[in-house]
Amino acid sequence: MNSEKRNISEDLRMIKRGSGIIKELSPRLLCLSLLNSLLSAIIPYISIYISAIIIDELVGKRNLHLILIYVAIAVGGSLVLSVISNLMMNKINVMKVMLFPKVRYYLNAKKLSMDFIKLEDPKYTELRAKITGNMLAMGGGITALVDLMTSIASNIVSILFAIIILVGTFLKSGALKFTTVGVVNSVWFLCLLFLIIAVCVVLTIRNARTENKKDFNLFRTNSTNRYLNYYHFRYMEDDQAAKDIRIFDQRNLIIHEIFSKGRLPWLNIITSRYSLQQKYFGANAAISAFIGGIAYIFIGLKALSKSISLGDVTKSYASIIKMVSAVSDLSFSFSQIRNNNNYLELFFEFIDTPSESHNGTEIPARNNNDWEIEFHNVCFRYPFCEEYALKNVSFKISTKSRVSIVGMNGSGKTTMIKLLCGLYVPETGHITLNGKDISKYDYDAYLNLFAVLFQDFKLLAFPIGQNVATSIDYDDAKVWNSLELAGISDRVNSLPLKLNQTIYRNVKEDGIEISGGEEQKIAIARALYKNAPIYIFDEPTAALDPISEYEIYSKFNEIIGDKTALFVSHRLSSCRFCNTIIVFDNGQIVQMGYHDELLKDIGGKYYELWSAQAQYYQ
Repeated sequence: MNSEKRNISEDLRMIKRGSGIIKELSPRLLCLSLLNSLLSAIIPYISIYISAIIIDELVGKRNLHLILIYVAIAVGGSLVLSVISNLMMNKINVMKVMLFPKVRYYLNAKKLSMDFIKLEDPKYTELRAKITGNMLAMGGGITALVDLMTSIASNIVSILFAIIILVGTFLKSGALKFTTVGVVNSVWFLCLLFLIIAVCVVLTIRNARTENKKDFNLFRTNSTNRYLNYYHFRYMEDDQAAKDIRIFDQRNLIIHEIFSKGRLPWLNIITSRYSLQQKYFGANAAISAFIGGIAYIFIGLKALSKSISLGDVTKSYASIIKMVSAVSDLSFSFSQIRNNNNYLELFFEFIDTPSESHNGTEIPARNNNDWEIEFHNVCFRYPFCEEYALKNVSFKISTKSRVSIVGMNGSGKTTMIKLLCGLYVPETGHITLNGKDISKYDYDAYLNLFAVLFQDFKLLAFPIGQNVATSIDYDDAKVWNSLELAGISDRVNSLPLKLNQTIYRNVKEDGIEISGGEEQKIAIARALYKNAPIYIFDEPTAALDPISEYEIYSKFNEIIGDKTALFVSHRLSSCRFCNTIIVFDNGQIVQMGYHDELLKDIGGKYYELWSAQAQYYQ
């Protein structure tokens, strides 16, 4: 919904909600900003008002003592308020700088709580990229709301002070005569001035609305930020990519991609924005000049009729100019804040993304690891695909069993694991745990049943102990035991800080770089530390040769004891020690049984896979 389709009440609700988020993230920011905006609006009128008094005194009695008092009040008052305003502004600027990372953290916190399937949906990844791009490039969204609200408040106060001064000055005579002097001194002449100003304000608002609409549409239709963000902040800063860039001489390719799809379109956008703003400010300057001319004529006539003093002339003209400027800024700010609601709408759409995670009952404790999981005619397809990734999948995982999930790449193995772990929800069919649909259990409690080692696992740039325990506080002995079982305790023990040693140099300069094999072992230790009743190994050893994979899987089999375990691979290293083998092909289970039984079917998929790899397992 754009600003033209929203009504005022909807805009106000969005602004109110955005203000609430700002208060949540930075409690004092809005209050201090609004208070400072009031001071900023008042300060100029102190000088305007007292200057008029001083001029009248100079023209009149010329009381030096009184003049000095007025000067002291004007200078002292302005100085004190300016110092207070500047001190407040320093605090406000710090808070505003801190607000940006807080908003990003707010968005990331939402992202962490979103359903996993949505993280792989282009709709939501594109939405998140737009929100960040709006904040970085356009200054729109939550972070812009502070400046816009304070601008509106400051301009409203400035207009009110100007009106009070003008009405008080121009109604001094109170005459309603039909002479020239009478007309100039009448209320109707003052009303005519305000009518002219009102017409100019309407023109300014329409002009600002048109400029902001074009500005938003200009940015909305481009995807430049994604190219710049990807190449500048991800690919170019990835140390692993640095090798490929040099070996394959990718520099010219990257520079061309950044320039043609990033910087050149961005320059076109900036040029177009500049052109739009020039047109707006040019038209606005013409309107302001017109109002200023009318004000000169009006004040001149009042002065010629001797209805106002020389001090009143300076005060009135300065007030009109301030009011015209404030009205212009106010109309632009109103238009901007409505336009900013377009950005807020994207923000709220993201954080309002509903969750399908279930909050059912707790899972009853079972000391004997007696867990039975069953798939019942499960079908699943990704939200951005027409083809089904899994079709009518049915199987049972018995307590304390060893299950090998095999099949070619893209056959549906990992998709099935993500469904099993509750990361995806079946489109049709259902999954049960001990006969009860997993959607009836508490989501977090269900996840605690699994220790999963994915192929694309990630370690954090944290100390090794925290990586293994996934917690700040942990049991040292348990961590060391997990590292020993994973076969990496000696390496960790040789490090200067041992468990407190940070891996990678992303965060700390004294961090260490570790090999891919060492990363795998730490990830294995992390899975072992969790001590979950069900272990899943989803091709974490895909980068290793078949023999090394077989050795690691065999060791897994020994370490986990009587726990249930699933070994997923497009190779067959775990098949000999598993009591159930499930063969996937094209999203379907095509065979199921044990090793010797499946080999008897020489026309089956398993026989084909085994024959191609048998040399590695002799």
